[in-house]
Amino acid sequence: MLKRLILWSLFAGLTLAGGLVAHQKGVWHTASLILSERLSGESRSYSAMSFRVDLVDRLNYARIAAKMPDLKVDPDLDEWMATNFPTLALDDMDAVTRKIQEALPRYYHLSICTASGPTLKSLLAEFQEFASKTGPGMTHLGFAIRETMGGLSQQALVVVGQRLLDFSPEILSESRQEAYFSRCLHCKHPHIVRVSLNQHSLGLECPQCRRTYAVVAADQKKKFRYVNEFLTGYAPPAVFSKDIARINELFTICGAVHGNCIYTRDPGQRKEATDAWQTSLETQQIGQGDCEDSAIYLCDWLLTRGFQARVALGRYGDLGGHAWVVVRMNNVEYLLESTESTPDINDPPIASKAGSRYVPEVMFDRFALYVRSTPGQSWRSEADSYFSNKTWTRIEPRELNPASEPLTRKSTAESAPIPPEKLARTSAPNPAAAPFMELEEIPRDAAVWRMPLPAQGKKGK
Repeated sequence: MLKRLILWSLFAGLTLAGGLVAHQKGVWHTASLILSERLSGESRSYSAMSFRVDLVDRLNYARIAAKMPDLKVDPDLDEWMATNFPTLALDDMDAVTRKIQEALPRYYHLSICTASGPTLKSLLAEFQEFASKTGPGMTHLGFAIRETMGGLSQQALVVVGQRLLDFSPEILSESRQEAYFSRCLHCKHPHIVRVSLNQHSLGLECPQCRRTYAVVAADQKKKFRYVNEFLTGYAPPAVFSKDIARINELFTICGAVHGNCIYTRDPGQRKEATDAWQTSLETQQIGQGDCEDSAIYLCDWLLTRGFQARVALGRYGDLGGHAWVVVRMNNVEYLLESTESTPDINDPPIASKAGSRYVPEVMFDRFALYVRSTPGQSWRSEADSYFSNKTWTRIEPRELNPASEPLTRKSTAESAPIPPEKLARTSAPNPAAAPFMELEEIPRDAAVWRMPLPAQGKKGK
């Protein structure tokens, strides 16, 4: 009898203790709410989709009141959460943030909130305070639900983040944001690109392979474009002698650029800012420009005349950044300065004799960018070639965003020169009409230049 009394007492004590614990954990409250919803039929009508709609509305109502843009549901974020949330540990929210950013690297900032409740409808109130804490820079959201406590409770995870736009010159011009998402054209590594809005030119370098894969610059209208797109296909209206040798034509054009483009720095620029770039037409019209403006002018004209030419961007001695033009003709490479005096045709500026003063980092023609194949490699002017496939890797920046690709033809891997007699020119761009298109019209009042031979020049082969 005494044993039975003791056993019953122990059983009653355990039952009471379990009841108290269950009450503290909200099981009874949960059960009562679930029972109430089932009796009323509300649990059947309030689905996960209804919860999604109400949650998004509540988050956006708070943002509208604070005059912030609406949040949009991101399918990629939703899919990741639906796959990972059922087994995701929430004891370290910083670790959760890192996992999301590793899986979806285009997210720059993230804000996470989790809540538990007996029913989906009761969770809405739990996220009310979180709605007012999402910053104005946040753009997208995702969420997932899972059952806890053996199906007696619901737990939801809501992620709000800034989903970065894909980098492109057009987006940079329009949005003026300081961070974008990009993917290296060399190793395909996805990463975030940070820009300074004070800079009018910038290079995109991969943080993994450390190689440049795009260079953009702002024009006079503050619109960004890839630097190779400054070579628009324009050339001054000029008449050359029919029997002019190619070497004479090369130096004649070089002399004409020198004589009609006064070197000047862009006025009014702060020291930490880079200058705006000009097209060939703009440089001819105003008759002045700095090193990259005159280099673009010279290179554009040479390309139109069928020369194999590139604009080189790099360093010149201790003076820092500089731009010049390189030309290959009859297996000889010439280095042409567009800011100094006209070169002597009797002592031509051979690139291999330039010494260590000129150190190119990237080059471009109308269709491609050329970057050093080995990052950080030294430049030996006497041995390295400006046109070697071993030294330079050719990439087309428009592969980053082909949807906005301008009307240009695809060039061959080496951008082989096209004979002048096979060049067609048009002021209305049409890929079928001309291999090199003139994207900017010649001014109607422009005088036609008649290009004489250099006074002491010799005819080349």
